[in-house]
Amino acid sequence: MTVLLAIPLLPLLAATAALGIGRRLPWGGGELVVGAVALSLASLASLPSDAALSATWFESGGYRLTVGLAATPLTWFVAAVVAGVAFCVGLYSLGYMAGRDDRPRFFAELGLFVGAMLALVLSNSLALLFAAWELVGLASFLLIGFDHAEPGAAEAAAKAFLMTRIGDVGLLLGWLLALAAVGTTDVDVLVGAVEGGRIAPGTVTAMALLMLAGAVGKSAQLPLSGWLPDAMVGPTPVSALLHSATMVAAGVFLVLRLYPVFAASPVALDTLFWVGAATALAAGLIATAEADLKRVLAWSTCSQLGEMMVALGLGGPRAAAFHLAAHAAFKSTLFLAAGIVQERAGTRALGRLGGLARALPFAGAAFLVAALSLAGVPPLSGFLSEEAILAVASRHGPGTGSLVVLLVLLGGIYIGRAGAATFLGGRRGTVGPRKPRWAMRTGMGLLALAAAGLGWLLAGRFGAALPFAAAPETEAGWRSLGLAAGILGLGLGAARGWSGAPALGALPARLASGLEAATEAPARHAMWLARTVSATEGALDAGAGAVAGGSWRAAGWAGRIEAGGFGRGGDRLAAGLAAGGERLRALQAGRLYLYTLGLFAWTAAALAAGALMLWP
Repeated sequence: MTVLLAIPLLPLLAATAALGIGRRLPWGGGELVVGAVALSLASLASLPSDAALSATWFESGGYRLTVGLAATPLTWFVAAVVAGVAFCVGLYSLGYMAGRDDRPRFFAELGLFVGAMLALVLSNSLALLFAAWELVGLASFLLIGFDHAEPGAAEAAAKAFLMTRIGDVGLLLGWLLALAAVGTTDVDVLVGAVEGGRIAPGTVTAMALLMLAGAVGKSAQLPLSGWLPDAMVGPTPVSALLHSATMVAAGVFLVLRLYPVFAASPVALDTLFWVGAATALAAGLIATAEADLKRVLAWSTCSQLGEMMVALGLGGPRAAAFHLAAHAAFKSTLFLAAGIVQERAGTRALGRLGGLARALPFAGAAFLVAALSLAGVPPLSGFLSEEAILAVASRHGPGTGSLVVLLVLLGGIYIGRAGAATFLGGRRGTVGPRKPRWAMRTGMGLLALAAAGLGWLLAGRFGAALPFAAAPETEAGWRSLGLAAGILGLGLGAARGWSGAPALGALPARLASGLEAATEAPARHAMWLARTVSATEGALDAGAGAVAGGSWRAAGWAGRIEAGGFGRGGDRLAAGLAAGGERLRALQAGRLYLYTLGLFAWTAAALAAGALMLWP
């Protein structure tokens, strides 16, 4: 239990230490974060398979909110991927950030992200998972806008924060609905209730669709995909770790973690499939026309995550989990190589790159291995994971099988074009004399090795422990078709990449502008709503203030009226009545003859008046 708790806490403590004493350390506190991640990875390796930790946060009205961690086969698998990639990217960051005064802040934010991500994947409580989910979003916001003086950095960070928060509202409502249905936030209790049929089908469908909204936002699926390409303004290690390998894969992990909930709802599975298919196709097409190297990789990430969603929607969680791990390795390698290219060439524009294979042989070799893995070339890891997805898809019919083959073809086209435009042909710009530091080469090299050989580990005992049914065998015809599609795509992309021109004409570029405008709409509406709510709240505050001020002034006037009118008028009335009473009392002297005389006078006067009135 102590080891399990230490896995997410070590990077968080290292982040705090880096922020406090990083300026006095040789690597700016990065050595603390990298060392803590290495310890977390070692702790995972020594962790028993049944390790679990759970406690009740609070209990009220029949509802029990728990917090807990559990090392199930799935959570252990994804935590190992997160920690392994984070270690390599952290090592790369030591060289990437060398000499910068803001290194302590960078490594503190990086450690915050890694700790929150490990807590997310190990969580056995929906409440803790959501808290870690939001902390990951905060770390992403901070790291995207890390170079806040760069043009567009602050806007990209705000856009990512808003668009992912839209999906997070769905996740919040989803787990609150689960709490209402089972009375606890324990994941195992929820899964058991769904599998046991103790929750109404309509409730299960609503719960799955709401949680899918969170996955769509975090994994940059349509219609919330527009934030990811703009996030490439952040430092390269951020792109490699958060926006290719771990944070954006959190949406896929959420579906894997709660897969029994989704499997119990055919509507949710169909929605998964169609969202993934639309995103994978649109993002893959856009990547074939993108002119910025890192944005090509960003759209590629959207497409690859959509491919995982397709596998999940078709009932292939094991294939999706395999591809999640393989994608983390080869895509982070591609981003780290792109960071070296940008550092040496001073640009990411494909039209200004070219001929860098001789100047950057190590980065070029790493990029080549990762690109071939992405294109599904055997025996690299991407081939095995994409073959597993193809096997699942082909069992559902030729249409879904052809869809995956088309996605493999598009992947080969855009990565072949990007690689050829960057490393082949004649040099179209200058290359700086500064060589990548050993830490950068080491981190990138380790990930390239993982991109090459991780698939064989996944196909063996490493992946057999996952709690999902084994993927079906791929038919020979489909395997040959998928392999041919990947190789053909590489050839077509490389042929068009010499000039950096779009591989499939101008249509994907127009699709990109239209899609980005459409996917920005939710963020614009959210910002408008936020501003409208703020203005409405200000108007209500002003109205309430005016009412309060008027009431205060009326109270003052009432006090003055009471003091000057009622108070003094009452005193005067009382004095007048007292004076009149004194005068009336003078009339009551007790002298009977005077009373008789007065009565006689009044009587005589009355008779005289009557006589005058009767006079003719």
